[in-house]
Amino acid sequence: MNKLKEWISGHQVAAFFILTFIISWGLGFSWSAVLKRDQFLLLPLAFIAACGPGIAGIIIAAITNTQPRQGPRRAFWIAFLVAWIVSALVCLANLKFIEQFPLSIAVVGLFTIAVVPVAFVIASAYSRIPSVRNYLASLVQLRGVLGWSLLALVLFPALLLISFAISSLLNRQPIPAFQFPDFSLALIGLVMVKFLYQFFFFNATGEETGWRGFAMPRLQTRTSPLIAALVIAFFWVPWHLIGWEAEGKQILSLQYWIEMYIGHILLSVLIVWICNRANGSILVAGIAHAAMNTVQAFAPFGNMLFLVLSVAALVMILVDRMWKKLPPDHLAVYRESGMIKPEVGITKEILEVSHV
Repeated sequence: MNKLKEWISGHQVAAFFILTFIISWGLGFSWSAVLKRDQFLLLPLAFIAACGPGIAGIIIAAITNTQPRQGPRRAFWIAFLVAWIVSALVCLANLKFIEQFPLSIAVVGLFTIAVVPVAFVIASAYSRIPSVRNYLASLVQLRGVLGWSLLALVLFPALLLISFAISSLLNRQPIPAFQFPDFSLALIGLVMVKFLYQFFFFNATGEETGWRGFAMPRLQTRTSPLIAALVIAFFWVPWHLIGWEAEGKQILSLQYWIEMYIGHILLSVLIVWICNRANGSILVAGIAHAAMNTVQAFAPFGNMLFLVLSVAALVMILVDRMWKKLPPDHLAVYRESGMIKPEVGITKEILEVSHV
């Protein structure tokens, strides 16, 4: 056991990806059972699988912790209770207003239980384990990143609108009306529900806590942001395999995988860029990710979007020189010791970590 702990401490990135796939693929059968065979009792396992990256990061951070536990247990349990209630309400709102799924006592009870992994990840930002608390602190911290959060919220919708405009201009045709539903308070409400659902399930809590929250800072100790984005995209795409198979996607098509890799590489570059600009904020990365998926739910992606995303990614790479390593004192870079990183609230503390 000690040798395993030493190996994990010395190879945190490799351990993270291995554990992520063990959790997500190991429990991935539950997605197919739920979506294809209506075995809804397996839904809690499916939610754990979807939170694989975040849970893997928490486990490794806890294993490699070198400091004594700090703070009261009450803070974690209060955060867990609040996160559980909020995530359950968001999940049920999505079922009711977006999926048009009939609610019953059994359905409400099942989904309330299923959202526990999401509540656990959020509450871990208040963990008594210092390494876990510091790792997830930026997930619940808006102070200092409000501007970047707003940019993350509008970035992908703006790029999609630009792609529509360019496509319309080149084809000399008006933008199809169906791409812009009638503006109303009801539409705003639906968009808000969908965005919150994407944020909680599972773009921020399940994915970004792992990809950009755990893996990115550790990769950036040895590589540039560009390489980090490419490495994350390399694992990010196949991680979706179980879910895509359950949804009936064309996973046996080479063209499908090529398109997925191109799209995810571009998105990874953009999210890594804005996350680094926000000093490694998981919240900002999660907002950007959720906004992208929300837009996709309301407006179709055209071929021109790949070009627009490519240009945007290229501009960000050139402007920020993403092929160069970040300074070792950058807050989006994981360091072995002496790392001062914002904690939950407004306090700061020295974060002592083990070897990468």
